[in-house]
Amino acid sequence: MPDTHYEMVFRRLDRFVARYLLPNQYSQKVPLDILGWKVGGEPVDFAAAKSAPYERVEIGQPWGSPWDTWWFQVEGTVPQEWSSELENHQPELLVDLGKKDYIMPGFQAEALVRDEDGTIIKAVEPWNSRVPLPDCGQDFHYYIEAAANPRLFVNPPEFTTPFGKKGVSTGPELYKVGKIEISLLDLRVWNLIQELEVLEGLVKELDPSRTRYANIMASFEDAMNVMDPADIPGTAQAARDCLKEVLSQPAPKDSHSIFSIGHAHIDTIWLWPERETKRKVARTFSNVLELMEEYPDFKFAASSAQQYKWLKEKYPELFDRVKEKVKSGDFIPVGGMWVESDINMPSGESLARQFLYATRFFEKEFGTSSKIAWLPDSFGYSGAFPQIAKLAGCDYFLTQKMSWNDTNTFPHNSFIWEGIDGSELFAHFPPSDTYGSQVSPRDVALSEKRYKEKGKGNTSILLFGYGDGGGGPTREMMKRIDLQKNLEGSPTIQIASPEEFFEKAQAELKDPPRWVGELYLEMHRGTSTTQAKTKQGNRRMESLLREAELWSAHAALSSDFEYPYDALQDMWQNTLLYQFHDVLPGSAMEWVYEDAEEAYRKMEIDAEAIIHSAIASLVGDGNMRLEANSSPFAQAGVAPLAIAPAEEPSAKVEKNADGTISLSNANVAYVLSEEGKIISAVDLRSGKESIDPNLPGNDLQLFRDVPSQWEAWDIQDTYMKMPLPGAEVKDIDVDSDGVVRVSGLLGSSAYEQTITLDMDVDALKIHTHVDWHESDKVLKQAFPVKDFSASALSEIQYGHIERPTHTNTSWDEARYETVAHRWVFVGDKEHGVGLANDSKYGHDIREIKMSDGRPGIGMRVSLLRAVHWPMPDADIAEQDSTVSFGVGKSVKETIRQGYRLNVPARAVSGARAITPLMSVDAEGVLVESVKLAEDRSGDLIVRVYESLGTGEQGSVKLDRPWKSVQEVGLIEVDNPNVPKSIVEAQPGEVVKLALHSFQVVTLRFKF
Repeated sequence: MPDTHYEMVFRRLDRFVARYLLPNQYSQKVPLDILGWKVGGEPVDFAAAKSAPYERVEIGQPWGSPWDTWWFQVEGTVPQEWSSELENHQPELLVDLGKKDYIMPGFQAEALVRDEDGTIIKAVEPWNSRVPLPDCGQDFHYYIEAAANPRLFVNPPEFTTPFGKKGVSTGPELYKVGKIEISLLDLRVWNLIQELEVLEGLVKELDPSRTRYANIMASFEDAMNVMDPADIPGTAQAARDCLKEVLSQPAPKDSHSIFSIGHAHIDTIWLWPERETKRKVARTFSNVLELMEEYPDFKFAASSAQQYKWLKEKYPELFDRVKEKVKSGDFIPVGGMWVESDINMPSGESLARQFLYATRFFEKEFGTSSKIAWLPDSFGYSGAFPQIAKLAGCDYFLTQKMSWNDTNTFPHNSFIWEGIDGSELFAHFPPSDTYGSQVSPRDVALSEKRYKEKGKGNTSILLFGYGDGGGGPTREMMKRIDLQKNLEGSPTIQIASPEEFFEKAQAELKDPPRWVGELYLEMHRGTSTTQAKTKQGNRRMESLLREAELWSAHAALSSDFEYPYDALQDMWQNTLLYQFHDVLPGSAMEWVYEDAEEAYRKMEIDAEAIIHSAIASLVGDGNMRLEANSSPFAQAGVAPLAIAPAEEPSAKVEKNADGTISLSNANVAYVLSEEGKIISAVDLRSGKESIDPNLPGNDLQLFRDVPSQWEAWDIQDTYMKMPLPGAEVKDIDVDSDGVVRVSGLLGSSAYEQTITLDMDVDALKIHTHVDWHESDKVLKQAFPVKDFSASALSEIQYGHIERPTHTNTSWDEARYETVAHRWVFVGDKEHGVGLANDSKYGHDIREIKMSDGRPGIGMRVSLLRAVHWPMPDADIAEQDSTVSFGVGKSVKETIRQGYRLNVPARAVSGARAITPLMSVDAEGVLVESVKLAEDRSGDLIVRVYESLGTGEQGSVKLDRPWKSVQEVGLIEVDNPNVPKSIVEAQPGEVVKLALHSFQVVTLRFKF
């Protein structure tokens, strides 16, 4: 620790900067008259604002109801007499729209500044309030579009927010106009402030016993001693001269090397609505473009094709300027995805389309594509992702989110990430543990201190710029990079492109460490459950889009049916939008979910119309009762991808004398208690009983759910210690159709269940309807089973993952809430229990003790939560979900069970049955997508995957002649990352494939 003298130097220095330097940055100021216009509703365009009735605005005047917009006008002349001072000064317009007590990027007043022709100049925010001015003696007339974004976020988060509902509020006014004035920046004082801040930050990272430490501290004293508080502008340069020597000492040649990239993490939708994100993108990108004019070596990386598309649609002139900077290599589209989506819950096809639509957009608009999967803030990463990213043309992966783990420290910064199929990405986690550095000496030092591959590698990346709500880099950050680029006591730092960094980091690691499987984030586990309706909408659209594409492709190739390219693209892009990592996980504001649910309703109607029209084109007009099966498995006797009459046998349902109810067929027998719980589940083929009657299945369990922070995000294992009374059954009966109906209460919430035996998969189908009115609770549906296994299988994208059911290590113990898609399985690979769901993702699967003391497995699916921030009373509504519980299952049968629940055959009427457009003769190779190519060539795209994890050979056969077949990547063109699986392909004949475990294969057929 510094001695008392050094402590006094720090105190004196901090006071000197605050008291004398900061107030003297601007040597002269010229106030301006301000005119303002309150929009009082949704934002308007420049033409409307320019012709609006403006009134005089006084300094200190309140403005800005939550989510409202004001336009301000200022005009003036840059003083001609300032031209003689330009060697050490710079004229600027300072815009202070008012600050709150607590400010965080994206949660305050922001504005976009235009000239009188509407040309965008740049944005202003509390940390970036300057606007460039014309030359001295010239006039200017600026329009300032100011957004009154309310504060929905503080640290720690508030318990509720009054500002999250949809629409502009009528009050209160949130801000007061600070000042808008012409100012003359003294560059000597400004540079002195930056130099002192960098040196002070650096010295606090050094050992106080080092000579370097003492020299810097001495330079502080010298600088302060030569400055006259009464004449800061006149003595600032002398103070700078005192710092020259310590600032010129170079770093050793073997210093850690940092590649710095400008960045602005703009959450596509979070604590602001979609319409505000569009303006945030414009504000941030205009700041970046303005900064590039001042700093020619500046490079900036931004992800999310959706944001670029919004910019093109709403701000075409700004988009054209971005295109020019992309062409020059300064503005760099990264990520290759439509949005920075959640990576755990979207289906494999959704992630494929994230890359497909983004890459096509980037290639069309910019002539470029990204080799980097860029996801700094998503809440964990599926083990299927490396293959998906590779098949989309990516070689690299970046995130920093794993630094948020609450139990274990992730062991690597640069490493090979291997997916469930063996695909590899070179991954890097910035050791500064942030995607929004301000290039402080502390962040720079952390880049070296926390870098875990020391001795093997020596390079890391630093992302700098205000983020979350955007804003981006500032000139202060650029100055810090310049000062620290080669400074003794600090790593070296240079501006470079992300791809330059990855190429250097990969080349220097000759034997990189390896991580296999999922990147499980030990935090934010509740995001697999919160906002149930959005998750349900997402799952439903994934299923409907599968059907719409299949039947549309079949109809288009068989008749004059017009394939609905535009409608499908629009629905996919909207579905992808709401997969953003703060929407689908349930951690956004109320306005966002109102928009999302409305969008899902509309998309479902549109998708159903396409499906109906395509099927009608195939089957014709008639009264034949048919089932259209778009699943890769037969359903009710209808072949995969076919339309035919169905076979629908009935189950045997009996109400027993003791009040229990039996449901059975030739393969399985289930018994329900008088409360509707499963007290027996027997596989009649083996005679094996899976249920302990003392620990029944279909047990609806309530728990207190009070996380210590991040309410919508987190569920902590403390909930297990806070059980509440579960379901209180009021009535149970069997109706005339053999449907078991149960009703009762869950806390203060009424619920109903219908239970049937699905003869197609020998499983109990349990639909639960809850009129949910709970607070700070989680509802789980439990299925304890005797089928003991040291691990459980959970479906993820294009395959499944094996997770331990025990807690041998801290890593196992921390994995107490996990994501599964349509199904989970316990048992051996040929016999066990399958639990499928139609819209849920959160599960916990752990070893338990049965009533006889033997080990068993507790399987629970998380149905609902009841949190209050950021959306008050989230999920308080009527909620529906369905699960399917089956015994005597193999993995293959459980996969079928999941498809049966999520892609059910639909009843249609027509004149004829339809044979499948294509078929696959390998039972483990499943058809996941059939569509026409996006380039509108009429080529057929067929995507299959090996589902069992065993590797398999099989053949794909079309029902019609074809000229050629090509194995392509997810972007539907040739991709060198694609491991070839075609063994033999003769035109018009079958395509023989050899697939390794969980391999995804995309075939492109030409006719």
